[in-house]
Amino acid sequence: MADNPHKVLLLIPNLQQGGAEKQILELARMLPARFAPVLCLWNDDIHYRDLLPAGQPRHVLGVRRLGRKGLRRLQEILREEKPSILHSYRDKANFLARLALPRAPVPVVLTSVRNRAINILYLLTERYLSRRSDRVLVNSEGVRYELRHWARVPDAKIQIIHNFIDLERFHPPTAEERAAARARFNLADGDRALLLPGRISLQKNHMALVRALAWLKRRGRLPAKVRVLLAGRERDRFYAALTWRLAARLGVDSHLVRLGVVTDMPTLYHAADALLLPSLWEGLPNAVLEAHASALPALVSHSANVDRIVLDGESGIEVPTFGIRSLAEALSRLIETPAEELRHMGERGRAHVAATFGRDRVLAETVALYDSLLAQKGLPPCAG
Repeated sequence: MADNPHKVLLLIPNLQQGGAEKQILELARMLPARFAPVLCLWNDDIHYRDLLPAGQPRHVLGVRRLGRKGLRRLQEILREEKPSILHSYRDKANFLARLALPRAPVPVVLTSVRNRAINILYLLTERYLSRRSDRVLVNSEGVRYELRHWARVPDAKIQIIHNFIDLERFHPPTAEERAAARARFNLADGDRALLLPGRISLQKNHMALVRALAWLKRRGRLPAKVRVLLAGRERDRFYAALTWRLAARLGVDSHLVRLGVVTDMPTLYHAADALLLPSLWEGLPNAVLEAHASALPALVSHSANVDRIVLDGESGIEVPTFGIRSLAEALSRLIETPAEELRHMGERGRAHVAATFGRDRVLAETVALYDSLLAQKGLPPCAG
């Protein structure tokens, strides 16, 4: 540990299963010794306990929603810890962080917006509150567009820093790893396993997938051995119930494998033949980065591929965000593509994300920003 490291207070509502939650933990684990991360949560809803750094989270506000109690407690923590950097993730944490600043000032303030379809209240207040942020960090061109054009945040205030991808944890499987993974998820020889990871919600567009499968079935183009693995919590129970009912009515429910929350994602990627993400909107989807790093090809909507993670025709297939027939035709291509060609597509995907979204590069960009802003505020760098 460096002498007198700069404290970085990392604020996020909780550590439920999700991309932003995983990213903040990666950052806390990887910062160089001249920075001391202090993790602060609103509540102790923690999915990623295996990724928590030792001694973290240091603070839990003990609240479920935005309010005076949480604001006062955060101000107390800021005055106690005296961080050099306050770095918040997610819209509600960004909102709370900047409300706390007048009574608990922090030299460097960073807020991170990680997803598109930004909440209307957030958009209405962000133009004013962004003045209290030294930078508004986004992980996607799509998020930057919404902040610039809808919230009117100055372009100079916004900076893109992509998501981390751990190329050691997410790697192509050996033959033994793949066989064990497929056995774990009860996949038989000859099954074509298509994986859609992510919460069951309108955003991920499960209903469009169900309708595309039904389109293929009506035309005799949906083989019996196609399995669609659905991994994620039912965030929107009403939407989930409608999805399962629609699948049963259209006669494709036998192709859906409802896994619920899966904690061992590398093994799930090893079991699958390709990734599906027909989302209506995304920031920078971690699932696609992880799948490509695991040498899986991917079928994605245009809205899930704004940052060109998937190279259409090379590492996967991009389809229009809306359009059941185009999604169905792309599914048919994945189903009919020989396993060897799918593997080659996945290998090209891994090479692409390694060059563009590698963990060392993203960490270096983040640390360089920290150092630059600290220097602008007249805070000397720490050794280490």
